[in-house]
Amino acid sequence: MADVNEIRREFVQLATREPVPLARGALLIAKEEYPDLDVAGYLDRLAALAREAEPIVKAGDDGIEQVELLSHFLFEQKGFEGNRENYGDPRNSFLNDVLDRRLGIPITLSLIYLEVGRRLGLNLYGVSFPSHFLVKAVDSRGELLIDPFNGGEILSLDEIRAMLTQVYGQPVEVHPSFLKAVGGRQILIRMLRNLKNAYMGVADSMRALAALDRILLLNPRSLDELIERGELYEKLECFRAALDDFQSFLSQAPDHTGAEAAREAVLRLSRQVARIN
Repeated sequence: MADVNEIRREFVQLATREPVPLARGALLIAKEEYPDLDVAGYLDRLAALAREAEPIVKAGDDGIEQVELLSHFLFEQKGFEGNRENYGDPRNSFLNDVLDRRLGIPITLSLIYLEVGRRLGLNLYGVSFPSHFLVKAVDSRGELLIDPFNGGEILSLDEIRAMLTQVYGQPVEVHPSFLKAVGGRQILIRMLRNLKNAYMGVADSMRALAALDRILLLNPRSLDELIERGELYEKLECFRAALDDFQSFLSQAPDHTGAEAAREAVLRLSRQVARIN
């Protein structure tokens, strides 16, 4: 069984790379929950899916048809699907579980779609769409937006508008930023935010803290997570760590709207630390 500190050190090393290896990063996230997880073995599983899909997908005459064939392979032949009945289950965010159970949420199903499709030479990119991760396919004729959570459906502009209306509760124009491609670092951060929210929802503070730690390894200037981790440390009575986070927040963003509350926290926590010392 791998040591948790050793797993975290490997994640630290991965976080320094650019681009961040997406599948390996996702499996290292899962490995803290499953210390015996065979990262290389699950990477081989993705490669095997691509090899099996290759003759099917390559039979397509163009990019659109190849995307449709990849969707048919993954969602009809292999049986991957969205977990609608238990969407908040943390297992939906662990790549090994999604590969084993063939159940996931938009971001993990998109990750599998990206990893298999890219191995086949398709130009695929993750899209951090509000509340529902998507995949973008690009060729010389333009772009297609694909929804792996819904069987690889190719979305029209009207369907994208309808999704935004559902998210915001009112009609919203489709801004280009909603459809911007994101890299592996951003995808892993969003996966970790999903995990953090799932654990906060069941008051599992230690696992939520582990998710926040790894978000900040991937993006040390993520101010929202920095302040959230400081608050969680304080709740756990880790006063020195909480103080460090609030001081770091103020050093990075002294004029932030949350700066006054952070200053109050620094005074409060300084007194706590002094009592301990």
